[in-house]
Amino acid sequence: MFPYRIVTEWSDEDACYIARVPALQNCAAHGDTPEQAAHEAQVAARLMLDVLGEKAPPPDVNAEYSGNIRLRLPRYLHADLARRADAEGVSLNQLMVSILAGAR
Repeated sequence: MFPYRIVTEWSDEDACYIARVPALQNCAAHGDTPEQAAHEAQVAARLMLDVLGEKAPPPDVNAEYSGNIRLRLPRYLHADLARRADAEGVSLNQLMVSILAGAR
C-alpha cells in the first residue's frame, strides 16, 4: 500500500485527470482515467521520496480504518434522512453509505 494520500480530479483546462500527492509539494501527474493519473502520481512520488530520503514527510495514510465514524448533524437532517431511508426500505446507515459513495 502506498503510504500517502492521492487526490484525483478532472481538469477541464488539461482535458484529463490530474492526481496530486498533497504531502509532496508539486507532485502531480496526468492520466486519461483517474486510475492512470493516480498510478502516474504514485510513480512520481516514489521517485521524489527516493531523492528526499530522510527528509521525506511522514506518511499521511493510516491503513487501519475501522469503518466506523461518529457524525453529529442537525436534527432536521437526521429526520429527513431517516424518513428517506424508511421510504426506500433501507437502513439509515445503508442510505448514508450510498449517498456518500455517490458523492465520490
